[in-house]
Parts: sequence; structure tokens; C-alpha cells
Amino acid sequence: MALAIKAIPTLYGEEARRFRELADETERKFDMRPKRDLKADPRYKAMCTILKRSNINY
Repeated sequence: MALAIKAIPTLYGEEARRFRELADETERKFDMRPKRDLKADPRYKAMCTILKRSNINY
């Protein structure tokens, strides 16, 4: 039994321009946020402890 192929939604004109502006703005905001030190995160430290106790080399 064959499955129907669904059409991929495509934006045109003003909708496409607005979508692109919002995507670019979101990307700029993401790049401007302060970088975190992963190794200072308590969840990272807990993961390392679990892996050390389980004798898994990471």
C-alpha cells in the first residue's frame, strides 16, 4: 500500500521575507548571548562522576 506524498509548504513574497527576518534576528540574538563554561555546570560534574564510577572511559 502506497503512502501519499505530502506537499512541502513553501512561503512566497511578504511571508517569506518576514520569516527570513525573524530567523536572522533569532540567530543574531543567539550569537550575542554569553558563552557558558560547560565544565562548571553541576549536571556535567554529576555525569562525570557517574561515568567514573561505572568504569566507562569517556
